Amino acid sequence: MLKMGCAKADVTPAFPTYLHGYASRNRLTAEVEEPVEVGVIALEQNGKKILMISVDSLGIKIWRCKEIYKAIAAETDIDYPNIMISASHTHFAPNFCGHTVYTTGGEMPLGDYAPDEKYFEFWLNKVLAAVKHALADLEEVKLMQADIPVTSIAFNRRTVRKSDGGVTTNYIYPANFDEYDFSPIDTTMHVWKFMRGNAPKAVLARYGCHPVTGGYNFYGISADYPGYFKKYVQQKMGCPAFFMLGTAGDVVPMQRNNESRKDIGEVMANSIRLAERTFRDTTDFELKSAGTTITVHAPGLAGKTAGEVAAAWKTELDKAQTSSTYSNEFYMTGMYNATFEEFNGADAELDIQLIQLGDRTVVGLPFEVLTIIGQKIREVHPDAAIASCTAGYECYLPTKADFPKGGYETDAGTVWAEDTGDNVIAKAIEALNAFKN
Repeated sequence: MLKMGCAKADVTPAFPTYLHGYASRNRLTAEVEEPVEVGVIALEQNGKKILMISVDSLGIKIWRCKEIYKAIAAETDIDYPNIMISASHTHFAPNFCGHTVYTTGGEMPLGDYAPDEKYFEFWLNKVLAAVKHALADLEEVKLMQADIPVTSIAFNRRTVRKSDGGVTTNYIYPANFDEYDFSPIDTTMHVWKFMRGNAPKAVLARYGCHPVTGGYNFYGISADYPGYFKKYVQQKMGCPAFFMLGTAGDVVPMQRNNESRKDIGEVMANSIRLAERTFRDTTDFELKSAGTTITVHAPGLAGKTAGEVAAAWKTELDKAQTSSTYSNEFYMTGMYNATFEEFNGADAELDIQLIQLGDRTVVGLPFEVLTIIGQKIREVHPDAAIASCTAGYECYLPTKADFPKGGYETDAGTVWAEDTGDNVIAKAIEALNAFKN
């Protein structure tokens, strides 16, 4: 027997805080376009309990995830890997993991800023309350599932030049599109419906597209299109919705401004309604979870001491103080500095998390996962549903073959070694093999 309960919490701050998502932001904000929230799905089967927590956030660092696990465990006795924290990756949400200002001319001087403990305390208290409500809401449900194609919303921004085979990162759909070959994207929206009798109690969806549709206010807090997806499901289906990000590291909306976030959210909600006949009963499964670790390496930090890393950062920071232009070298030095401070060296141990949900295995990866990563994993395990920015958040995840082609995701999107993506693929497949045996 499968039981499910759910709850939500509005975590929109009523005070100024960091807004995470773009390196050009250089002031705090308390402006709100749309609220941000945390959603909790509690699952129980044969005494085993799992919490799936969806967060309107760019991403939550692994050290913060561990603090959250500890706080939840203290209140509920549920701990990792039975807690999955998955960020939507909206570029318009507050951040409590620290902040770096890379652009001059704003209210905040260039440099590093400490984690926002005030917002984190506010946020965590809301989450703990939602977890308790979700667990108190547990009741028997039937799990229905569908794989719904959603096309004409997004494209792969790593567009391949026909002239030389290199990559140009097109953040908006290029006017000169005839000059490029477009790499594939994962157009499948995985949807789970938790049914209470003949009516849905809740909907969970996983879809791969960057939540960067913007709006009218660059400093306006917003859940972006996942927020509107949840809103429209509530309106059209009468139940709460929850969102996980798929392989969206190289996937962006075709339309990015004004009403686009509303349009995308509504298309996704309508797609679920229109695909009603394709849902199948997947209640008869074993609810289980697992976690494994992978060590990743940052070559740019190899052999460096804390003093050397800090000195390099100070040198670039001093240069940037007298420059009015954005410097990629300054940005990358900042990323290396932040990585060293987080992991105290060139190596990091990150989590890969698995949860069986119906006939799909959710694979949580702590990166912005490029499409090809998911494709390679699903070639071996077609039932895998990859969730980006889950169980941590540490840069983009390309494959080694992507690096010679260039593009933002490889040139400025990661500090990890070029074989990291290939190693993650192998580790995820190994973990899936063990999980199913």
